[in-house]
Amino acid sequence: MSQPPLPDPETYRLAYQEATRALDEQERAVDELRARAGTLFAAAAIATSFFGGQVLHRGHVPAMAWVAIGCFVALGGAILAILWPRRDWEFALSPTLLISTYIEPAAGNPVDLPAIHRDLALHMDRSATQNREQLRVLMAVFRGGVALLVIEVIAWVIVLANG
Repeated sequence: MSQPPLPDPETYRLAYQEATRALDEQERAVDELRARAGTLFAAAAIATSFFGGQVLHRGHVPAMAWVAIGCFVALGGAILAILWPRRDWEFALSPTLLISTYIEPAAGNPVDLPAIHRDLALHMDRSATQNREQLRVLMAVFRGGVALLVIEVIAWVIVLANG
């Protein structure tokens, strides 16, 4: 009985390269989301200071102004959730772990390069899956923040229109 042929080692390299590319793209997406969150907060701060300054200068604060202020505070919380440093992102493997696991294992011989590529591709895929879920949640928070900004501006315009 013959054994199935071994996969071409280059296929593992390809899987490793694709896994690396996926993690790089996720890291860029997180960086871009954080930059957008900062811009969103700047827009909210400008809207609040411009519209709120006109309304609060009058002395009386109507209920719709409190809606706008509440949206600004909630938006600040959403931005904080996006910008808060997190330790559970996985974009790279520790070189120490790579060496101790594959190159200089405590027991046994070093692992050959195709097997390293295979194992790292599988590990990075798990990391990408975990990162994807976190990124999905943060994107939803960002979309909520955009909605809060729209509601805030509409509330300020209503307050100013009712003079």
